[in-house]
Amino acid sequence: MIKPSEMRDKADIRREARAFWQELTTAKKTGDYVRLERSFEGFLRSMESPKKASVCLAFYPLASEFNVLKALRQQRWSVALPLVGSGYSLSFHLFLEEGREVQTLTTGAYGIQEPRADSPVVRPSSGDVLIVPSMAANSKGFRLGKGGGFYDRLMEKSEFAALEKWAVLPEKLLDAPFEAEAHDLRLDRIITEERIVTYP
Repeated sequence: MIKPSEMRDKADIRREARAFWQELTTAKKTGDYVRLERSFEGFLRSMESPKKASVCLAFYPLASEFNVLKALRQQRWSVALPLVGSGYSLSFHLFLEEGREVQTLTTGAYGIQEPRADSPVVRPSSGDVLIVPSMAANSKGFRLGKGGGFYDRLMEKSEFAALEKWAVLPEKLLDAPFEAEAHDLRLDRIITEERIVTYP
C-alpha cells in the first residue's frame, strides 16, 4: 500500500508499489488478485460489441504483473502485443484473433515473451484500446511505470496518443502522491477490484 503523505519522489513510490505487486501476485488464486480478475472480466463483458470487435493493444505479463491476457482470451478479443525495437521503440503485432492464438511468442532481450519480428505490424485505428502496464497512478490518472519510458515515448506518436488507455490496478495503488511530468502518460480508465475509475 502506498503510504499517504505529501508529494513524494517517484522512485520511492515505485519501490513500495513493486513490493505490493510482488505480494499480490504471489497468491494469484486468493484475495484481492481474484477480485481484480473478476472485476476486469466483468468490465470486458460489459463492453459494447463495436469495442469488442476492436483490437486491444496489451502486454505479456511478468510474474509480478496482472495477467490481462487471461480475460481477453476468454472474452474472445483480438490482441496485439509489443515488440521492443531499436531506440527502445515499441511495435505491436497480432497475437490473438478473437481469442485464438495466431503466432507463437519468443523470448525477447528483456526476458519478456514477444511476438516474432517478421509477423505483421498492427496499426492502431479508431476504436482500438491500449492497456498500459502500470505500477500505480496518481489522483489525476497519470500512470507510474517502471521507469523505462517505453510507453511515454509511444505517446509521441499521434496514432497511439489518440487511443483510449486503460490500466488494471488495485485500489491501494490509486492516488499515489506524485506530481506528473510533461512526458507522463494519462490514463482514461482504471479497473480496480471495486470499481471502474474514469478520468475525463
